[in-house]
Amino acid sequence: MANRFLLIQKNYEKLKGFIFMSSYYELIPDASNLIESQRSVGYTFETAIADIIDNSVSALAEKVDVFFDNQQKYVLILDDGYGMSKKELLQAMRYGSKSVSDVRAKGDLGRFGLGLKMATFSQCRKLTVISIKEDEVSGAIWDLDVVKSNMAWTVQVLDDKEIENTIKFDELTKLKSGTIVIWEKFDKLEQHANFMANFDEVLERTEDHLSLVFHRYLQEKKLIITFNDREIDFVDPFFTDNKATQPKSPDVILESIRNVKIDVKPYIIPYQKRLTQKERHMLKKYEHNQLSPGLYIYRNRRLIAWGKWFKLVRPNELANLAKIQIDIPNTIDDLWEIDVKKSQLVIPRSLRTQLRNIITKSIGESEKVYKHRGIKRNKDNLQYVFNRIEKESKVSYHLNIENPLIKQLQDNLQDSDNRLFLALLKQIEEHLPIESIQYDMASDREIEKQNESDDKVYEEIMLLINNQTSKESKKLLLNSLKYSEVYSKKTALLARIESELND
Repeated sequence: MANRFLLIQKNYEKLKGFIFMSSYYELIPDASNLIESQRSVGYTFETAIADIIDNSVSALAEKVDVFFDNQQKYVLILDDGYGMSKKELLQAMRYGSKSVSDVRAKGDLGRFGLGLKMATFSQCRKLTVISIKEDEVSGAIWDLDVVKSNMAWTVQVLDDKEIENTIKFDELTKLKSGTIVIWEKFDKLEQHANFMANFDEVLERTEDHLSLVFHRYLQEKKLIITFNDREIDFVDPFFTDNKATQPKSPDVILESIRNVKIDVKPYIIPYQKRLTQKERHMLKKYEHNQLSPGLYIYRNRRLIAWGKWFKLVRPNELANLAKIQIDIPNTIDDLWEIDVKKSQLVIPRSLRTQLRNIITKSIGESEKVYKHRGIKRNKDNLQYVFNRIEKESKVSYHLNIENPLIKQLQDNLQDSDNRLFLALLKQIEEHLPIESIQYDMASDREIEKQNESDDKVYEEIMLLINNQTSKESKKLLLNSLKYSEVYSKKTALLARIESELND
């Protein structure tokens, strides 16, 4: 071992005067392994189909036909967009066919140059694309089984006869230009025992999704989408055809980093009883799509994310009628961190304050509409646990969300937990055992009241107060408790706590 060390030292002394340069090697990814690893990127069937239709919209298509067959096991998307030459088609079939930094057309819904491939292979193993442009017909196939067999990025370029034998090719020849995209080999769906039932289910879900995310294109007659020759309807989350919907004054906020204007339009939607039967049915049908109050963010008029406040404000029941439409251009995708699926984003920090101000104003408008539903009949200025509401000779009881305990708890909850908490409050309201209480009140039975000791009430109040960050906010909270139904009669205890705060 000692001799070996001396030899290394000797050679090192000889080479000390030389300068060495590093080498570069091209490491080409294993085609099959890379594609297979990307198949679980997070697409659902419906978001994957929407990504394909994004390409049709970017190609200025006016009509997109979706054909499918659960026996022949294919989904085919045909559009009348501007089509592709053979060179353009092969470029489109290439992974990363566009740079994320490329300047894009104003209406381009793409971003990474990955959507066609990644969306397809998230759901199936074979992609066929046929396109016509200026009388030139071209076609190519990605087949993951061929890629795996050849261990290479192998694309099959089709000859004329193979193209003519493609499903629905005769429909494409009726157009001056256009493109067919075909999905086959649904290995993920075929893992289920009943392929046909699962296939039909995901296509039904896909129709619902497309009706929503492309609703502005469909609503304005700028795009027609059909499912097996049946035109699908749009789903308008703002109920703009309902006379009770209140569009509010639009706002424009400025994204200062790129100096880009972002259009913001708030809506106050009608409460349930003023919705039409069709609208109520639509809400129930789209429960899984969460057409909830919140922001509805569009990129080039295509809905990207919706139905939540993105932690800009604390949701509450009185915000149930506020929905805010936000339109962003495709030039600031990176600032919004829009993912390859175009289904998730992050609101830039530079815009959060401006958006929060608009949201707060809109929620205030929602509160006016919501509160106008009935007249509050609590006779004094106390903050009650329950508010008694009279409307049209009917009486209802609603938990008072201005209750200090409720407000404190909401402030400490995350968005998802807050929604669960509000759902719990709603259940308490809706299942208040009024009949049982009436019966017990009318009987000879005495209803026992739970009177807490001053020590327990003291602990409860201090828990609320210690949750405040400043002495001033603690005093403001304590003052508000004097007008609370629960604590208003504890004058001596409140005076004691006030004295402790002043020490």
